[in-house]
Amino acid sequence: MLSLLLLTQSAQAAETIDIGTLKNTEIKVVQKILYTKKGKTEYGAHLGLMPFDAYTITPKIDLTYGQHLSEELMWEGGLGLGYGLKNSTFSELEGPSYGITPDAYRYLSSIHASAQYSPIYAKMTWDGSNILHHDIYALGGATLAVEQAFMADEAISIAPGVSIGLGARVFLPSGGIIRIQLRDDILFQGRPKTAAVQGFYIKQNATLSVGYTLLRK
Repeated sequence: MLSLLLLTQSAQAAETIDIGTLKNTEIKVVQKILYTKKGKTEYGAHLGLMPFDAYTITPKIDLTYGQHLSEELMWEGGLGLGYGLKNSTFSELEGPSYGITPDAYRYLSSIHASAQYSPIYAKMTWDGSNILHHDIYALGGATLAVEQAFMADEAISIAPGVSIGLGARVFLPSGGIIRIQLRDDILFQGRPKTAAVQGFYIKQNATLSVGYTLLRK
């Protein structure tokens, strides 16, 4: 009887059920988001640099405040302050070889408002032990910048524009967020001396920035 029972159990264990091939659409992993954003405000400060202009390099700071409407969508407004400095190309043109001052404008300040879309929330490991949660977002919006000419007249330009960019948030266990962002403000600037089309000159203020923000209900 014992031998018969053992043989019966072995036969049952050897049996398998073939459920066929699973499609990717049939496999889902459900996981709760550790750092939620919906209904929360986010505010902080960002240190940035505009390194891509032909004649200037500009350090700046941005102060931002925004509201997360969902886990994917938020609006944000901000104030930027900085000061454009002459780069090596500008200094060379001003030197004895050329003796000219380019019709360039230095950045002074700006205000901006944008919408952000964050379709990606993920985790990554740090040193193979610590896990950092992060998201990736795209932004689009509008801006208004105040700039000053380097030429002797020091003319002031107040230029509207559009903003596009990409960024990432890294959520810290302390509750803070590290923000890394590339934003390009495309300005429609009035420059009588170098107007390209209908009295306007198109200028790009591309900014690389790293910031620290807080999420609060």
